Amino acid sequence: MTPSKVRLFITLFVTILLIFGCNKDNKVSAVNNFSIYLVKEDLSATEAMSKNLDDLALEDIPVLTDEEISIYNWKEHVFTLKEGFNLEEKLEGKVPISGKPFVVVADSERIYLGSFWNPISSLYMPEIPTIYSMWFKGNDKDTYTINYGNEQKDPRDDIRIYDSLKGLGKTF
Repeated sequence: MTPSKVRLFITLFVTILLIFGCNKDNKVSAVNNFSIYLVKEDLSATEAMSKNLDDLALEDIPVLTDEEISIYNWKEHVFTLKEGFNLEEKLEGKVPISGKPFVVVADSERIYLGSFWNPISSLYMPEIPTIYSMWFKGNDKDTYTINYGNEQKDPRDDIRIYDSLKGLGKTF
């Protein structure tokens, strides 16, 4: 082999390695098995209810992910956050009197609409799952309840959510 052919071969080999190396997806996955995203639009909870779930624009980064949840009591829909994570700080100033809508996502699928709600609000609370924006603490951990008082089919009981959380070892 002549030196020019060797040089050409090495150049082609290095180029192919660079092309395949650059095309390889080296990103860390931002998809979580369970997450809660705030609705990006400035909508009240009631206004969000009038829209199709798939048409709601969501924030780019979830306000809560399965990585921040320590345990989820499936029967009561109560979850405890891991130490060091503060949901109240992430929501500070984002929960108006009319509620702040959110969407629960499991395995990249939108499951249901809910709302962070201010319990001192005198406005009518919509009949969707609600997490109050005034938190209580217990056992040095933050504990939150997703409330739902409607007699119709409970969206919190969606099997996709259960399967995601169970697969992560988060449910009991």
